[in-house]
Amino acid sequence: MRSTMLKLLLLLSLLTLATPAAFAEPPAKVMVLDFQLNDLTDLPNAPEELARVEYLSATFKQKLVDNGVELVPVNDKLKAELAAYSATYLFDRVNHAAQLAEGSGADYLIIAVAMKPTYLFVYPRIRMVDIKTQQGVLSTYAQLESSWSDKNTTANTGERLANKVSEKLRELMGHKN
Repeated sequence: MRSTMLKLLLLLSLLTLATPAAFAEPPAKVMVLDFQLNDLTDLPNAPEELARVEYLSATFKQKLVDNGVELVPVNDKLKAELAAYSATYLFDRVNHAAQLAEGSGADYLIIAVAMKPTYLFVYPRIRMVDIKTQQGVLSTYAQLESSWSDKNTTANTGERLANKVSEKLRELMGHKN
């Protein structure tokens, strides 16, 4: 009898632990565009700067995944717009960008631009758009001051921005912490 009671208590404990996860909302699905370099210097698009922005994109996306965000692949419509227009085209046209992302399965679209006004720093900027409402839900930036070869600062900047996005997604999805 005692053995049966212990087994029943153990089973109830396990069910209690599993129940919240079973009823939790699924994570937000997010389409993330790579950072587009908007280089305003006299020698634009240096290979080293392009490599840094590529690394910034990779660390930003990886931190989102590490934070439990489900990434949706960028669709062909958005890829075509990125190839055809300036770095800030979609950033300045969130409604249009959201329309292009419709039907992708994503809830949100992140448009990212790395503005480089001088040789001294880069401003990675992010706009997150609710695809259904075509409205911006987050606009944020960071100041990245480091040499091209300083991967730690670049990675930390990408991770900080990803944490801001993850926090906003939890808020939008109604999740605590």
